[in-house]
Amino acid sequence: MLVLNKPRQSGGYPDRDIGCQEAVEEVFLELAKGLKPDDIVNAAGGNLTPVLADLARRAESVGWTLEEAEVAIAELSQNLLDDMSSM
Repeated sequence: MLVLNKPRQSGGYPDRDIGCQEAVEEVFLELAKGLKPDDIVNAAGGNLTPVLADLARRAESVGWTLEEAEVAIAELSQNLLDDMSSM
């Protein structure tokens, strides 16, 4: 199981949202391989599948807020959709 990076510090700091995306990205991409395209579309809209919701809770357990983890996963989902549409 891949380890998620913790935030650089507690509380807000510049680009914390980017740090959260980077922390969950590798695990997200592995999980995305087993998801249906509709699951990715739904996640981009903020409706996470149970497996992606579990990832958000894992991120929360290492110091990210649940909200910022869910937003990071939604943004990574949108990025994946954008990449898929440009192929």
